[in-house]
Amino acid sequence: MDKVQQITRSAMRRASAIEMNPQTRQNLHGLFVNFSLILICLLLMYIIRLLL
Repeated sequence: MDKVQQITRSAMRRASAIEMNPQTRQNLHGLFVNFSLILICLLLMYIIRLLL
């Protein structure tokens, strides 16, 4: 179990050490926002369809 935690910690450290340039971060943020909006719209359409 200690070995698994150690591997997990080192992987997290390596992942957080990776630098992302601001443009990539902004693109990912935009994608996430668009994805969330699409999910909300689909959910609303589903609810409206259930009500009618």
